[in-house]
Amino acid sequence: MAGTSLKRQKFLKFFLIYTVIAIALFFTLFPIYWMIKSSITPDDIMYTPRPSLFPERITFAHYKALFTETSFMRYFFNSVYVATITMVISMIISILGSYSMTRLRFRGRVFIMRSIILSYLLPVAVLFIPMYILMSKIGLNNNKNSLLIVYLTFTVPYSCYMLISYFRAIPKSLEEAALIDGCTHLQTLIRIILPIASPGIAVVATFAFTLSWNEYLYALVLTTSPSQQTVTIGISTFQFSDQYIWGLIMSSSVISSIPAVTLYLLAQRYLISGLASGGVKQ
Repeated sequence: MAGTSLKRQKFLKFFLIYTVIAIALFFTLFPIYWMIKSSITPDDIMYTPRPSLFPERITFAHYKALFTETSFMRYFFNSVYVATITMVISMIISILGSYSMTRLRFRGRVFIMRSIILSYLLPVAVLFIPMYILMSKIGLNNNKNSLLIVYLTFTVPYSCYMLISYFRAIPKSLEEAALIDGCTHLQTLIRIILPIASPGIAVVATFAFTLSWNEYLYALVLTTSPSQQTVTIGISTFQFSDQYIWGLIMSSSVISSIPAVTLYLLAQRYLISGLASGGVKQ
């Protein structure tokens, strides 16, 4: 009887766990499915009062119109340009800053660390007017390069905050051994810390890219011409007053999600390989 009761408890436990996972997957994947399904649904079916759950007919007319009749790909490449450069610059600054604040001792270190957290918590709605004035004064208004400067104000604090926690988990004995062997702090960072912290760096870089890719308010305020605007603004151009061109909105959303999804998959593989490679006990 005791064995039967134990098996029943395990069954109920796994049943509850997998039920919760199934519900979470449904709420996560169904919007993605509906976005893809709507992007290949003809207009005469999409705008029916009760659209079916599965596509009755498939068409790629929305994608054809997106690539041939709109300026979406210009928005897309602007986003790739801005998000990639922002990610690279923010990671360089964040790696150097996080390593300095976790391994070096200098006056004001604690104040700087707290300031980083506070700066990340500031809402964008508070800063977009000062940023617009600043970009106008330095001649970068209506220029996608202004986004490279502005986006660093939230990607760098976020990346520093995450990397500080990751660098703290690395044993100091590894660096002490490298310093005894004659390495400088910069050489220790490049040869010892970065290879160990590479999984965490990959994850933080992915989030920095995503933050830049999904940003809307700064892109809306600082860029006004289609040649300078990003993909988030491009998707919003398919709405006219109270009219939504759902075919173009959904097809452009599918295309715009590809870079972020691809980067997440690559970072996930890198993270798994880094964790599987083993650890070092201090």
